[in-house]
Amino acid sequence: MVENLKRIAIPVLAFTLFGCDGVKTSQVEKPNILFLFTDDQRHGTIGELQQELVKTPNLDRLVQAGTTFTNSYILGGATAAVCSPSRAMLMTGRHYFNIEPNVYAQFAFPKEEQGKSDLLTFPEYFKANGYTTFATGKQHNGSIWLERGFSQIKSAFLGGMTTHFGTKVQDYSPETGWSEPYKQVDKFSSEVFADAAVGFLANYKQDNPFLMYVAFTAPHDPRTAPEEYQDQYPAESIEVPDNFMPEHPFEIADDKIRDELLAPFPRTKERIQQEIADYYAMITATDAQIGRVLKALEESGKTENTIIVFSGDNGLALGQHGLLGKQNVYEHSVGVPLVFCGPNIPQNTRVEALAYLHDVFPTLCGLTGLEIPESVQTKDLTPVIKGEAESVRSSMMYAYNSWPGDLLQGHSLKHNPGGGHRAVRKGDHKLIVSAKHDVFTYQLFNLKNDPLELNNLVDDEKYTSVREDLLQELQKLIDETGDPADLSKNEFGLYDNPEAYNFKNKE
Repeated sequence: MVENLKRIAIPVLAFTLFGCDGVKTSQVEKPNILFLFTDDQRHGTIGELQQELVKTPNLDRLVQAGTTFTNSYILGGATAAVCSPSRAMLMTGRHYFNIEPNVYAQFAFPKEEQGKSDLLTFPEYFKANGYTTFATGKQHNGSIWLERGFSQIKSAFLGGMTTHFGTKVQDYSPETGWSEPYKQVDKFSSEVFADAAVGFLANYKQDNPFLMYVAFTAPHDPRTAPEEYQDQYPAESIEVPDNFMPEHPFEIADDKIRDELLAPFPRTKERIQQEIADYYAMITATDAQIGRVLKALEESGKTENTIIVFSGDNGLALGQHGLLGKQNVYEHSVGVPLVFCGPNIPQNTRVEALAYLHDVFPTLCGLTGLEIPESVQTKDLTPVIKGEAESVRSSMMYAYNSWPGDLLQGHSLKHNPGGGHRAVRKGDHKLIVSAKHDVFTYQLFNLKNDPLELNNLVDDEKYTSVREDLLQELQKLIDETGDPADLSKNEFGLYDNPEAYNFKNKE
């Protein structure tokens, strides 16, 4: 399952940057990179995109100043903590099937095995090519990659989820190692991380370029935004989405996982209104802190030579299809925002090309002139950004299943483990195959006409050829990506072979 994991030799390359007007600068100059990352922020939750009524004035500025991918997604995950495989893929540019499970499912491994990996990450690669690398915020794949990849770490949260007031964080430098954990009980988490980013920018005096990785823990629950932001979203004023359902119409993987138990069954519109209101408040509160970072960048005089990327690690259902969490492959849970701004990047532009979050690694290489490492498995979006190509792929797949260890290691769990989903998108159509126990469920949607995925066309004879074509495409992508799923077996055969996941019983 995990192949070719050794880091490759890292070439150090020079290149010429073109200024915003398309004219060569007088000297070879590398652009800085600022990567802004949120937790559980689904695609569409930027006011400028006019899809959801959420206030994001600073993210709006980024959309206006850059190129936005309107069909951007995560691949998925094999654990309910979807953010961990999502971040591992982002860091490496690899599909999670080809990343060690002890990196993205650390809970299943002995402490000494957690995070151990020789895979190359994009901070490590850019550091080797002359960048000063800085990180703050959520880091969910262990400390090994962090120590290799970052020159400086301030206010890092090492974990999956936590309180937003009194978040325990740590600092790191190669000279001093890791600090003891500390916390600021009166500050919202996004402010803590923005403070660290602003401080780095204010004090940065080096000539070499920087790469900043600013990873917020919001809007992940517990959704406890400062009161001034909560007051902006009265629950009774929130519109419930048209694909709201009291319960999901059929049994699926992890349908009683922690995320799904945050609200009782059946869902009520009033409860979902409150969930969305709290979610929007978290996004707006974090947007304000993103604004502080952008202002600090402007005050540093480095904005014109800085590539800014904004994205999220996964989406969230919040009542759509009767679900609350992200352990599925519907649009609301796999769709994420993806915006690029900076030198030579077209402004106020939206492109429909299919994009993965973990395309970021090769795309940053493309935008800065660095060779893409052989270990990277995804696509460079630079030709799309520059208008040289309409797309870099014609189809894409999505995957989710329960963590196999829950069953294979004999854990007694209440969240109804087992089951999985595989899906494929090609053109306007998307096919989802769900497997739970000995039941297979097929759903076929035309996303252009039905973006909320309500009208299942799978039994419509007019779409028989579409279904067959998508099934063939899905199998092709499964083979290409190294996905261990076997569509012919119950629950895709994912729980038949413990060795496929290389995990060891913690006991």
